Amino acid sequence: MGETSWGKIGSRRSLARALAALALALTLSGCETTQEESAKLEKTAKHFTLAHRGLTIAHASTRVHVSAATVVHSSEGAAAVVTVTNTSAHALRSVPIAITVRNSGGQTVYQNNAAGLEAGLTSISSLPAHGTVTWVDDQVPTAGGPASVSAIAGEAQAAGGPEPRIEVQGLHLAEAATGEASGTVRNRSGVTQQHLVVYVTARREGMILAAGRAVLGEVAAGASVPFQAFLLGAPAGAKLEASAPASTPG
Repeated sequence: MGETSWGKIGSRRSLARALAALALALTLSGCETTQEESAKLEKTAKHFTLAHRGLTIAHASTRVHVSAATVVHSSEGAAAVVTVTNTSAHALRSVPIAITVRNSGGQTVYQNNAAGLEAGLTSISSLPAHGTVTWVDDQVPTAGGPASVSAIAGEAQAAGGPEPRIEVQGLHLAEAATGEASGTVRNRSGVTQQHLVVYVTARREGMILAAGRAVLGEVAAGASVPFQAFLLGAPAGAKLEASAPASTPG
């Protein structure tokens, strides 16, 4: 059944109250609302609205190219893995990624357009100029038999300045039986990273055999933080790769 009119009104009121509270908090943080604070408010409101309404992409990006998309799965679950490249000379932020997962019969079994999904399951936080990132959605349900995935990258705004430098070090398969990969994220920038997502893939002869991700609540400026990512698929004997796109701009 569709959402009732009272449900829609309640949702709009909830959104309005949340945005009003956010605006009040920013106002109380200083005597005047600066241009920087206004930009933060606008960005936060945009992300809140996206999560509240669910992801929609009207037009595919002219600057972000989807070069590969696959599904990996194991007894523990399934993941959609999408590789994208920024063909422009500017770093991009909050690149939306819409996926449609189908079974072997071509029927749609999952899309990442439900309201309330975290940002990391609907977008890539940052994409360097001429850079490539392999994004992972490890929340694909196994019901329906996911077999393939198609993806569309939406338009995104150019980053306003240099992107913080984030490195993944010491990546290794800690436990082959469970697919646990471990490593360390090092924030080489002067900006604390919030809700940083680490994407991990396992490849053999160019084919992705397993994938997973880890979400770190905070990585302070100049700090190193360990992480564990549980890979879905068959990572044993494959080469591990990882990336951690900057989540908080410089």
